[in-house]
Amino acid sequence: PKPMRKVLRAWLPLLLLTGCSWFYEKDSGVPAYVHIPAFTLTTNEPTQGTASENIRDVWVFIDGNVQGVYPLPATFPILREGQTSFRLSAGIAVNGISATRAIYPFYEQFDTTINLVRGRTDTIRPAIRYNSQITFGYREDFESQGFSLRTSTASDTPVFRSFNPGEYFEGVSAMAFAVDNRAPNFGCETNQAFTFPGGGGRAVFLELNYRNSQPFDIGLQIIEADGQFTDAPIVTLAASGTEWRKQYINFTPFVQGRSGVTYRVIFRAKHAGGDEPGRFFVDNLKLVW
Repeated sequence: PKPMRKVLRAWLPLLLLTGCSWFYEKDSGVPAYVHIPAFTLTTNEPTQGTASENIRDVWVFIDGNVQGVYPLPATFPILREGQTSFRLSAGIAVNGISATRAIYPFYEQFDTTINLVRGRTDTIRPAIRYNSQITFGYREDFESQGFSLRTSTASDTPVFRSFNPGEYFEGVSAMAFAVDNRAPNFGCETNQAFTFPGGGGRAVFLELNYRNSQPFDIGLQIIEADGQFTDAPIVTLAASGTEWRKQYINFTPFVQGRSGVTYRVIFRAKHAGGDEPGRFFVDNLKLVW
């Protein structure tokens, strides 16, 4: 027993040194870094409309596995080196809610390969387009002579077009409406009724740019085969003040699994009280699935 203890004591320092070296190289090495400042979205304007986007996050996949989800601009470490394949997906806040962050299914993913070097920072600038498989079921940029929305019968005040600078996001005009103490209720809907794909998990979203001094609702009018309809407000957009915002409204849970119905997109507002009127401007509507 005593000689065996001497042998173990003789080998113990070597085992510890070897173990520490292996642990350091495997788990505590200097990482490589990747920096992603933003996504760049390009559109075919005549068929896809504005390139305005509100991509907040990047979803990073390496070898098919999620490496992480990062707010943009993002810089993150990776404990590996050499040729590494990345797949980057654009992330949004669904319905404008920060807690419901998800990959936007209608933007392409961006693939690239980088030779990572420990201690070095590499920058990726992902350039993306809309997925070629999607359908633009409805677009309204308020630039043509026609007007594809109508004032609801119960509305106190009409929908109209504003040409005033600052009251359109881009182009020359935008949809506008207002409410006050004398006319407190507003409503409008699309002239057209839409039939959405009902199965297969197909997503349906409404994109828009907007600027509003008081909250307003966006939703769907559900029209049965016999012509009876129900208005279903889905999202309330908080006041943006003088700031133009971009939003992605998810209609998917409200249209899947239904058959024999059509839908109109609706906008509703109610005066918030006080002496100040509520003023609302909407531009670049896109209904995609």
